[in-house]
Parts: sequence; C-alpha cells; structure tokens
Amino acid sequence: MQKRTKWRVKSPNPALQEILSTELNVSPILAQLLINRGIYTLDQARFFLGSELDTLFSPWLMKDMDKAVQRILAAKNRKESILVYGDYDVDGITGTTVLVLALRKIGCTVDYFIPHRLEEGYGLNQEALERAAAQGVSLVITVDCGISGYQEVARAKDLHLDVVVTDHHEPPLLLPEAVAVVDPKQADCGYPFKELAGVGVALKLVQGLYQQAGIGPKEWEEYLDLVCLGTVADIVPLQEENRIIVKHGLPRMVGNNRPGLQALIKISGIKAETLGTRELGFGLAPRLNAAGRMGDAALGVELLLAGDVHEAEKMAEALNKGNQERQQVEAKVLAQALEMVEADPELAQDKVLVLASANWHPGVIGIVASRLADRFYRPVFMISLEDGKGKGSARSIPGFNLYQAMVSCQDFLEQFGGHAMAAGFSIDEDKIADFRSRMNQAAQEALTEERLTPNLDLDALVNLAQLSMDTVQELDQLSPFGHCNPGPVLGCCEARVVQCREVGKNGGHLKMRVREDQVVLDGIGFNLASYSEMLATHDQVDMAFVPSINVWNGRSSVQLEVKEFKEVGEVTLAHELPVEPRGMEELLGRSLDLPREKLLNSPVPVGFFEFFNHREQEAFQVSRGEVSGREMVDFRDGPDRVALLGRVLAGAESSLILVESTSEVFQIAALLGAEEGFRSQMAVYYPELAGSLISDLEHHLQQNRVKILVSTGFSPLNHKAMDFEQVIFFHLPYSRREFYTGLQAGKKAVLLGGEAQVGAAGEKIKALAPDRQGLGEWFKLLRNQCDRSGEGKAGILELCRFMRKQYPGAAGWTVDLVFTVFQELGLMEYRKQENDYYFRVHAGVRTELQKSPTYNWSLHTREACLKFQQEYIAATPEQLLRSRG
Repeated sequence: MQKRTKWRVKSPNPALQEILSTELNVSPILAQLLINRGIYTLDQARFFLGSELDTLFSPWLMKDMDKAVQRILAAKNRKESILVYGDYDVDGITGTTVLVLALRKIGCTVDYFIPHRLEEGYGLNQEALERAAAQGVSLVITVDCGISGYQEVARAKDLHLDVVVTDHHEPPLLLPEAVAVVDPKQADCGYPFKELAGVGVALKLVQGLYQQAGIGPKEWEEYLDLVCLGTVADIVPLQEENRIIVKHGLPRMVGNNRPGLQALIKISGIKAETLGTRELGFGLAPRLNAAGRMGDAALGVELLLAGDVHEAEKMAEALNKGNQERQQVEAKVLAQALEMVEADPELAQDKVLVLASANWHPGVIGIVASRLADRFYRPVFMISLEDGKGKGSARSIPGFNLYQAMVSCQDFLEQFGGHAMAAGFSIDEDKIADFRSRMNQAAQEALTEERLTPNLDLDALVNLAQLSMDTVQELDQLSPFGHCNPGPVLGCCEARVVQCREVGKNGGHLKMRVREDQVVLDGIGFNLASYSEMLATHDQVDMAFVPSINVWNGRSSVQLEVKEFKEVGEVTLAHELPVEPRGMEELLGRSLDLPREKLLNSPVPVGFFEFFNHREQEAFQVSRGEVSGREMVDFRDGPDRVALLGRVLAGAESSLILVESTSEVFQIAALLGAEEGFRSQMAVYYPELAGSLISDLEHHLQQNRVKILVSTGFSPLNHKAMDFEQVIFFHLPYSRREFYTGLQAGKKAVLLGGEAQVGAAGEKIKALAPDRQGLGEWFKLLRNQCDRSGEGKAGILELCRFMRKQYPGAAGWTVDLVFTVFQELGLMEYRKQENDYYFRVHAGVRTELQKSPTYNWSLHTREACLKFQQEYIAATPEQLLRSRG
C-alpha cells in the first residue's frame, strides 16, 4: 500500500520574486520561499520577517472579548469562585496553566479542572459542572473546549453557573448560550487571524484582562513560554500570530523560573542550545500528553504550576514513566492495526481506513491513527470499543477535510469535533460498518489517485553555486519552522555523489560529498542507506535537500541534509496555475509578465505622475461626476488591510481595487490569484500593460466577465466599463485628483490604506526628491566611475542599489530623475542605452540646485503629496466626500 513519493517543485513567480527581492533587499531564493508560503505582499513579508510582539492584534477585535473580561472582573470584585475547565492535551494543559496563573495574579479566587480522558471524555460534561456548582463555583471558563457544549452550558444555567467559552475549534451550527463565546473561527468574529491554538485564545483573554485590570502592558509576555509549547504541540499553522508567539516564546523556555518546565526539559534530555520546535513537538509534548492519554492530565497542570524544584522533578519523572508506558501500548496497538489491514484485502483497498477493536487503549488511538495515515497515506479513523460504544480519533491527509466529511456522516455519530486534519468522535458499535461505507463513498470524489500519492514539496530547483554561506544563513529568517511553515526544501538536478559511506547505528545513514560543476558540498542523509546501490550505479542523480550551516572545529560550511534521491529525469514542475489556462486566467497570466528592466520602476506610485506628465494626465481624464452621494466604508485604521481586503471582496458582486503602483498590482494579483474563486474572475491594469492586452481587457469588461479589477489609478480604460459595485482604495492616495478620479468608478468606496501606510509612502516620497547631501554623494559616486577624460558608464542595477542605501523607497525612475537634474545644472551630460548609463562629468562647474526645473518639480511634488496625505488621514469620510478642491 505504500507508494513512491512524488516530488512537486513549486512554480516560480519571477516578477513577484524580483519585486520582493528588490524591495526587501533579500536574495531571490528567499523571496521565492516567501511566495511559496503564501506571502505575496510587502505588508505580509515585513510582518513575517519582523514578527515583533507589538504587531499582535488587539484582543478587543475578538467577538465577545469585552463580555468575557467584564464578567471575569466582576467575579474578581465579588470574590466569586472561578473554575478554569481545560482539555487533556498539551494545548489544554498549557492554556489552563496560563489562565490560572493570570487570574491569580489579578486577585481572583480560582481553581482548575481537566476531565479524565478515559472516564469523562472530551469537553464539558454535566457531572463535572454539577460538582462545581455544589462546591460553590459561580463562573466556569473553558480553555480549548466548550464550543460544542450547547447542552452542557444549558445545564450550567440551570445550576446558576455562568460560563465563558474560549475555544479555537470549528463552531457547530448551534452555539452554546454562554455569557461569552470567544472563538476566532466564529463566522461573525472580526479577529483577523483565525488559526490560534486554544492556548493562544487564552492568551488573548489574558491580554484583555490585564489591560482592564491595569496590569503592566507587557506583563502578559511572561506566559509566552507556555503559549509557545501549547501552540507547537497542537500543530496549528505556524504562521502570522502563531509564528510570532513561537519565535518569542522559544528563547523564554531556557532558564526561566518555572521549575516544572525546567524539570520536563531535563528529563527529556534536551540541551538548551538545541531547543527548537522539533524538541518541543517530539520531546516535551509527548511527555505532557502522556498524562492525559494514560491517566490524569491534571498532573501536567500541577507540574507547570509547581513552585518547588524537588516536587517538580518527581512529577516530571512520573510523566516520563507514563510516556514510556504510552510508547509500549502504542506499539502494541499499531501492530494489531497493521495486522488487521493486512488480513483483510477489501479493507486494504479502502480510501479511508476505519478500524475498531475492544483491545485498544483510547489514549493512544490518535497517535496510531497519525502513524497509519503517514504509512498508508490516507485518512484513518481509529475506534476503541467498550460495552457497545466506541471512542474514536481520526487523522487526515492534505485534500481531505475531516471535519466536513464527518458533518456529511453525522447521522452515524453520537458526538464529533475537530478540524480539517484531526478530529475526535463517539459512535455506537453497530453503526461502524455503515459509517465506514458512507465515509468511503464521501471520499470517492475527493480522494483522487493524485491526492493519494504522497508528495515531497520542493521550494525551488537551484544550482549548488547559489548556496553561499550568506544565502543559507539568510534562509534562517524563515524560522521557526513547523506546520504550514516548513523548513526550505530545495532540489538540484544532475548532481554527482563523488563520495558516499554508510554511518550511524547499523549503518542506516549516508555521509557524502556532492558535486555540481566546480562546487563540492558535504551532505548527510538520515535513514537513506537504502539508496546506496542506486548511488553506486548512477553517475548523476536528482536530489532534494535542506541546506544548513555546519560548524565543526570552529569552521563553518554549507551542508546539505538530503531528503531523497531520484533518477535523473523524474522531476517535473508542478504548476500552481493550469498548464493551459483559458479566458480570464489566460489574460491574467499574460498580464503578469514584465521584463526585469521594467520592474525596476514598478514601485513608483502612479500618483506622482499627476504632477509630472500633463500630456499623460490628459489621456486619463474622466468626467468630474458628483461623488457626494457615495457610500463610504472606512477601514483606514483597520489592523490588517490584507485580511480586510478578503472580507470586503467576499461581500460584493464586482470590485475595482486601486493600488499605488505596478509593483502593488503584481502583489495583490498574486495574493488573490492563489484563490481559485478569485482567479477566474480577476484582471489587472497597470501603465506598462501592452496595448493588445488592454484591448482584451476592455472586451472582457464589456462582456461583464471581470468581477475584480486590480488597477493603478488614472486608467485609460473606458469609464463606463468600470462602473463597479465598489471601488477599494487599498493604498494611501498621493494626490487629491488621484483619489477623486478613482472615487467615481464605483457606487461605493472602501478605504483600506491609512496611517499604517504612511511610513512606506513617506520613503517613496522622500526618494522622489533627494536632498543636497544625497545628491552630493550620488555625484561623488559617478565622478569616481569616470576615466581621465571625465567619461563614465554605470549599470542601472548598481545605481539602484547605491540609491537604496540612502533612500529605501528609490526606484529606477529615481536614477533617471537625478541624472536629469545634473544635466539641467550643467554638471554632466548623459544618455541611457538599455540598462546602462553613459555620461561625461563637467569638472569645475558651480551652480545652485534651484536652477533645475526637475529638482524644483520634485520638491513641489514631495510637499504636495505629503500635505494631501496628512489631510486624507485626518479627514472624516464625510469631509472626504465634500472636499474635492
């Protein structure tokens, strides 16, 4: 049943790669790796590479956060007894610990409860709530559970128990009628990031509580170590806020003042200098999880709350023994499950494996399901039976959404919950056969042969010569690595393995030296000894690897951790877009292709040109129609304009997205083009677009096929064809006329660009008019490029790099502007030929900058743009509609 892995090399995006590489000053390889991880815009890239704590979203953006905080603070003031009700996995254990510590810090009377996996099962249960009420508890706060507890919360009401739900699982149709339901995945929750772990949602609650309670603005950061551990353990996407939490939480795990955490690290045999996401996921998490799988998960919370070193070490030892017991039980259940599949040919052919037995420990079936899903590469449902009832755990593969599949089969299930890749459920034993049949029917269409083939995704095919020390070290900016943010896997074709030997225990690994042309690098292949014969009989091979820096005896060098080998010729590109797109997608593909030299000017805001080329401006004239009656939606202070853009588009029949530059057209087109629903309805316009493509675009507009047009301002397209339901200002406009020209193209205006864009816009405006000192440095560079006769030559790429050191917002057009100023002042003559400038410097000339019309124009434009943007930021929507100047 095991299949050979198919390599999928992600299709490069040369234009966007060039834009990100230039704007971020990173290597093309790193730029492409960002694109491969769904990072298409400079906003996203700067957020990702910066990952600062102050970029976390406000907790008040989460639905019901205000209600939750008010109720908890009221309980504090009235000295009510609070119970934190958590889940028995690491996410629930760490989330419970965080909330208990935080509530105690603000003066609450608080205790905690973790249900026993085997005796009470997942989530809220009525017996536990009845005990809590009898003990005088009046407020229950859930962590990592509760979203599916409609009946249990109703029972709590009868018991005069208030419930605040904090969860991160998919909400069912019927939500619990709690005092507050805090879950970012609720359809009407405006929180921009939806993939927080349960402990992450608990942290947002702590942030809100601390703000209202007057606790220091950074005091919540003391819990980042615990939140990091729970986030990694729950295998949520390590992107956006999750990545920030883990990036800042990892360093806090070493040498912190939590005796329990330090004891757990010690018993796991993890060294402080090597502590990373892998060590958390495979070292610490299984030991904490063992408490819930094999016994009482409350021991995990006790350990993390422990203040005494000796007590912590005793508890860590107990958890370690529980983990060893779990490993033995798991191995036995795995062996029995494999025997079951091998003994039943019909079962072995199922696209979804549904296995059940009365001999299986319910605490390990989730792990075994994961092992089987990896081994057979198909979804697996494992069910532990007792007295005619089954407790189940499921794991999936990419392309098969477990939660949605279970919704379609819910008439067979008693309870279920989870997400796309992992879920839990309960089922009557006599319904399992029908459930298996229905689940496999549901999988027939979704699980094609291609989706049932395991893949190894390669970020790019490279030459070994590209892997310099600087480039490989730069790739570490992508860390920490984890789910949805894997370490970079690269490929090299037709390499030669010039040395190879088996190393390690039982000779299971390969140590090698690999050569391509004149470059030779060391390589290590863990568990790849089975390839020895292939390497001995093939002169050349294709290989997939992760590059890293190896330090040995004080010497650093590039090393390749080889993942797999293939025979030459087996590797093919797996395109993101259809191989032969038609209609709108064909137009989009042809439109998003610009030569590198034209991309040099792509960051220049089109709004600048209103002041520069009046002939061009006249070509873009549109009637100054009435705009006072327009509806205006103001998101200028929104926390994430990229996330807001998706929400705004989802609610409209047709949209014109106005962006500041050609560069931004490519970014937004790539962002939206990643969504199939958008891609087939989208087109783009920018000033460099070829005339034939403009004609095709006009035709599609007239046929009403374009539902989303991404465009710079001042478009020459027929204005009648641009009568969109809404016009979205993604950028911060640079001029009054730019704004009001765009405003007339839609029935409704949505403002996304605002204060957050002032800094980047300011850099571009500053580069538009270099000051006297900057021009002096520039002239000195050119003079040093000259021969004795005063003649020189310089390439535009070199000049752009120099200009960007002083003016990060500079583009190729800035270089043209500076040469023009110098020529107008009589300091030099120049001509441009393709990508090179030829110039002659005139020695001894003395003049004043104000004698250059271009310099004066640049100063005027800079001041006009700055003034308008200040007015735009300060104005209310009503003022913007009235003030047309």
